[in-house]
Amino acid sequence: MRKHKMWLFAALCGCFQVACADILWLSETAPAKGAVKAAEVEAQHAHHHGMPSAASAVASSPVVTGAKKHDHDAQISLDGEAPGKDHQPGKQVWLRQGENLKTAPYVQTENCSESLTMIALDGKKTDFTATPVAGYVTLKTELPAIGYYDVYLEQRAVHDGKLQVQLPKVELLWASCVAKEVDEEAVAKPIINRNSALEVLRIHKPDEGCMASLVSGDVVTFRVLSFGKPLAGIPVTMMTQEGWRNTVVSDQAGNATFTVIRAYFSKWLEFKKYHTDTFLVVAEMDKAELGELNGEPYSSSHYVATLPGKYRPSPYDYRSYAWGLGIALFVMVFGGLAIYLYRRRRLKPYQEVRVDENA
Repeated sequence: MRKHKMWLFAALCGCFQVACADILWLSETAPAKGAVKAAEVEAQHAHHHGMPSAASAVASSPVVTGAKKHDHDAQISLDGEAPGKDHQPGKQVWLRQGENLKTAPYVQTENCSESLTMIALDGKKTDFTATPVAGYVTLKTELPAIGYYDVYLEQRAVHDGKLQVQLPKVELLWASCVAKEVDEEAVAKPIINRNSALEVLRIHKPDEGCMASLVSGDVVTFRVLSFGKPLAGIPVTMMTQEGWRNTVVSDQAGNATFTVIRAYFSKWLEFKKYHTDTFLVVAEMDKAELGELNGEPYSSSHYVATLPGKYRPSPYDYRSYAWGLGIALFVMVFGGLAIYLYRRRRLKPYQEVRVDENA
């Protein structure tokens, strides 16, 4: 009983921390074109008034200031991504901030020094430096081969004597249905970063290949790791772009399991089976550790790891629509035919009767 209470307390603490923290996460959804143009104009205007120093850029890091270095004009509505996006080797990810997946602003840094690491299935690491596009922190790369790749970013800063560590991660996929010589199950295995203090790993299904995708109603499991080893008792929160969220505590194997809820309800004529919704998984951990970062001492640390994902409507959704339409048409045709036959049977034919008065 006491153990369950501790788990409930940890889950409530996780909900409170996620609600209050300004989390960082990586997204494949680009900002609106209008917002990019506006940011370019603003960047040119700022350039004529002098660029900020490197020290001020570090002081205004998103980890420390929360909402000072992002652009609210970039808020867009995710109305589903274009189908076939995973079938292209060219990828671009953007750094976003906040828990509202629809309106989370894109982080802006003028003197961009954020370093990202991409890990392939074979463990090969490639380091990148994020280059700003119109002031937004972004990374554009070409995947070398078919399969999954994980991109990691790490932000550290000391705030009020506490080390704040943000560890956003995104899972990139290059899939192909024509490469018959590729072992899809082999290239779809999850990747583990054994150098990360906190990581959220999506457990792939045994028969999951590159062409598999999550749909509403699926049960998905995430594993919380620290330097490659499972962590128990960590609150893990899953949230969707429609505002639904749920928090569970990782078990002894570090696993946290969720059911992907249905978030797409449209009219039959407007239904898109390739509509894509977004979710975000957040894990948080506090540690009592002493240290110093850039001359600032700290007595504790707070780690936040994020992992976004995508899912589509269940095929049963549009199949049920089709069945409903078929049944409705059958009832209409059968009912109309039954009414016609009924009225036809009750129709009395005209009969002429002649009366012979002389008879």
